[in-house]
Amino acid sequence: MSIKPAPRTVEPLVEAFATVLRRRRLAQDLSQEALARRADVSMRFVSLLELGRHMPTINTMQKLAKGLGVPLSDLVREAEEEPAKE
Repeated sequence: MSIKPAPRTVEPLVEAFATVLRRRRLAQDLSQEALARRADVSMRFVSLLELGRHMPTINTMQKLAKGLGVPLSDLVREAEEEPAKE
């Protein structure tokens, strides 16, 4: 008898932020490590954020925006406009 893990639920806005973060990072040709250095967070944390496995705090989102050289409001707006995945 195998035990199946409970399905992982991801808040739509967390998933949308993850998509926007990854898209913005790749558009600047940055590695996760480079963004992590710029934002003063760990590379592992950037990875988990991009996978939608962590919900970033406002402070973390601000650090990431600064690391990307964009206003936080741009990231939030893009996340809000990101289509929901079914």
